[in-house]
Amino acid sequence: MLSVARGETPADISIIGGKVFSPATKEWIETGLAIKNGFIVGWGEHEAHEIIDVRGAYITPGFIDGYVSMEYTKLWIDAFVDTVLPHGTTAVAADPYQLTSVLGLRGIEELASAADKLPFTFGIYASSFAQSSHFDSTGEHASAVEIARLVRDYGAIGVGGLLNQTRIVNGEDDALAKIAAARNLRVVGHSGGLSGSHLDAYLSAGVESDVACLTYEEALEKRRKGMWVFLRNGTARNNLTELLPVARDFGIRNLAFSTDERELETIFTSGHIDECIRVAVESGLSPEDALIMASTNPAEFHGFSRLGYLSPGYQADLVILPNLIEFKPTMVFQKGTLVARSGKTMVFTVPRTSPPPWMLETIQIDLTKIGPESFTLPQPRGQVVKIISISKDSSNVRDVEREFYPNDASISRLAILGRKSLGKDVGIGLVEGIGLNEGAIASTVARGPHSLIVVGSNSENGTDDMAHAVATLIQMGGGQVVVKNNEVLASVALPIGGIISTLGSTELLQELQAINLAAQSLGTTLENSFRYLDLLCLAVMPELRITSLGSVNVVNLIKADPLQSN
Repeated sequence: MLSVARGETPADISIIGGKVFSPATKEWIETGLAIKNGFIVGWGEHEAHEIIDVRGAYITPGFIDGYVSMEYTKLWIDAFVDTVLPHGTTAVAADPYQLTSVLGLRGIEELASAADKLPFTFGIYASSFAQSSHFDSTGEHASAVEIARLVRDYGAIGVGGLLNQTRIVNGEDDALAKIAAARNLRVVGHSGGLSGSHLDAYLSAGVESDVACLTYEEALEKRRKGMWVFLRNGTARNNLTELLPVARDFGIRNLAFSTDERELETIFTSGHIDECIRVAVESGLSPEDALIMASTNPAEFHGFSRLGYLSPGYQADLVILPNLIEFKPTMVFQKGTLVARSGKTMVFTVPRTSPPPWMLETIQIDLTKIGPESFTLPQPRGQVVKIISISKDSSNVRDVEREFYPNDASISRLAILGRKSLGKDVGIGLVEGIGLNEGAIASTVARGPHSLIVVGSNSENGTDDMAHAVATLIQMGGGQVVVKNNEVLASVALPIGGIISTLGSTELLQELQAINLAAQSLGTTLENSFRYLDLLCLAVMPELRITSLGSVNVVNLIKADPLQSN
């Protein structure tokens, strides 16, 4: 490599004719890049075994997703990489807290092993258990000792999965022990809405970043206190445009882009980190600043010491852009290899990786213990009840009081089943806003312990359809299903932990679109009703939630009767 750098021997590849971006000076330099053994070894003209002329194009470092939970795409790691490479993303910092909540330490170990085989830099955080409440059935978790093992033996780049900010602020021993397990590595967190003395305590505990800022003022306070803020461009949850003025007003230090909670269809229609750059520039940020937030800054934070620059000695992760408007790559190189061209991954670039059989056996519910009677609630005419209410214009839910009548189509039955309770733990409640006139929908994707959640119509056949939907999911090993009159209208198998598919992205997208259409045929006006199911049992959001252990008043942390108004 040094011989090539000195100009004494040919490079493997020389990329000529383009304008090379220098993040350090925010300049575009008209020069060539010499690549040897997957690394940039020199600028300028070099002899090479292969010359690639990109005349007039812009050459930038590969894009890095600053924080992502890959599970939201429902893709296993090989299909995920195959999907995002054409968008210029060559590295991610992943916090697989959902995978941890259903598969524990072994799940992250398998993810790390699969990542080693792929043309991608996959930084993995050691996630603690994402259980949202002690009212949930017990799921898997990673203890402080196990987190330390992931850091020591599997190359975890830090500690994540710290979703319960209250436990950290209060200084609970197990939460602090998990943070301490990071030693000198990064600690990433979720602290939406945290400010003042509670934020001070959170930072003093050792958490260094946040992906869930809600407002400009919140992001500004966190930056003033030295915290890193990831601007999230997810599907339902998105703070990118709200927080971009912080970058315009105070510069881009300690800022990076994130696609956390970005679903597969959004990637297909809008893009990945490339869309973050495009939106930022359209909002007034300079292309140079946006590109630094998409590469150099996240590389710095996560310790990707050979990414984020196009300098000699750095890994040859390159994105070739025809212009600085659309930011759609024409070519993408990862470690000096052309991995994507004109929006498609090169054939045979991403090898298939298959999860072991034990990852496909996580739904442990005894079918003989579940029937229509499991979902029956008394229905006295006109009784005032407290129910969970969903608005299609918001990802938030709230509780309301209203009269409850038999066959009221505006109210649906809701049940949560512990996925490892063998059918013993079933929490029941009521929900409005799903709008099922008939049938039932069910899913094993539900944040927290990923219980099995089923919503059925308040019609005569509603409980029968709920039982049929649950039975179908158990037999599938997890996924999502739509049932009407005891017939499956559509389904998506998610056998890996009950939350991830074994399909490629194109095939999975077709199934997801089909199941959303099937759900709409039951009367729901929600564009994606399954996205809302994911929120209904998240027992950290006020005020009423349903868990596998029953209804919970989250504010007072007590059990609640779903048929009582107080």
